Amino acid sequence: METATYEAILASLEEVSEQYLKATADLPTLAGSWQPGRNAWQRLQSMSGWLPGIRAERIEIDGHCMHYWRIGSGHGTPVVLVHGFGASKENWLSMLPALYKRGITLYVPDLPGFGQSDYIDGARYTYGKQAGRLDEWARRLALPAAHWIGSSMGGATLATLGANHPDRVRSLVLMNAAGMGSARFSPMETQLLQGENPLIAASTAETRALFRIAIHRHQGLISRLMPLAMGSEMQQRAPVNRRIFADMMQPEEPVPGLLDRVSAPTQIVWGEQDRVVDVSCAHHYGALLPNARVRVLRGIGHLPMLEAPLRSARIVRNFWKTLA
Repeated sequence: METATYEAILASLEEVSEQYLKATADLPTLAGSWQPGRNAWQRLQSMSGWLPGIRAERIEIDGHCMHYWRIGSGHGTPVVLVHGFGASKENWLSMLPALYKRGITLYVPDLPGFGQSDYIDGARYTYGKQAGRLDEWARRLALPAAHWIGSSMGGATLATLGANHPDRVRSLVLMNAAGMGSARFSPMETQLLQGENPLIAASTAETRALFRIAIHRHQGLISRLMPLAMGSEMQQRAPVNRRIFADMMQPEEPVPGLLDRVSAPTQIVWGEQDRVVDVSCAHHYGALLPNARVRVLRGIGHLPMLEAPLRSARIVRNFWKTLA
């Protein structure tokens, strides 16, 4: 187990944030003039609501039209899956069949600023703001306390939700969650320290590089197919992603400092080969959360739900069994 003192964890997190923001302070985001375009990926998103068993719905939250899927009757125990930075609800598609069972209802939102949901220039997209929007969304849908599953940025957002809105949370599953200081800088963090962000792709070459750093298992197949499917969308959204990422680097409260307020049982799931958020962060989350267990997956990178959907779903289901 790799753990560090709270002070060291916070110092690592702050160094990356401060150096990245300093290096990019004079770069124009161009987000103020951004308008959503029309491309192949957006057409696929519009068609995804036609998939068997999926109901595409939307609701206004904090001025945003927020899109989400519902799978199930709406009367079962709610399970909410929250995507990571630069992604959308479609990231969970391969895991949904293995996760769904009678007695639960799956909800898969596009967070405000991502996917089909609105981006509003001038709004903030910190973990705290997004957690507040998820709280409002769950309240508007009259959801009882839910099982929440979050990937990367979504994981940090759900940790914040668990701290600030504990009545919404029955349990948490955090997959390669962002927002944590590491024992050693990951390849992505090393680039962030220099003002470069491999998660924001403004060209075809940068899109390919993004998938090379985010994916470990099935690297060749995914790194060839995903840029073809999503490349134009990622490049078109680069100004918005740059703006939102800066907000993520400036949270109202650092994630490590709020974890002692999370009372919900938590399962940490992490790909050992993560090149975006170093695996040492899994153990830091485990050490700082009062009621957490850690599972590290060998041969898996930053996105377990894409690289090992059946295995990831099995871990989640086994975790739920322990709660019963």
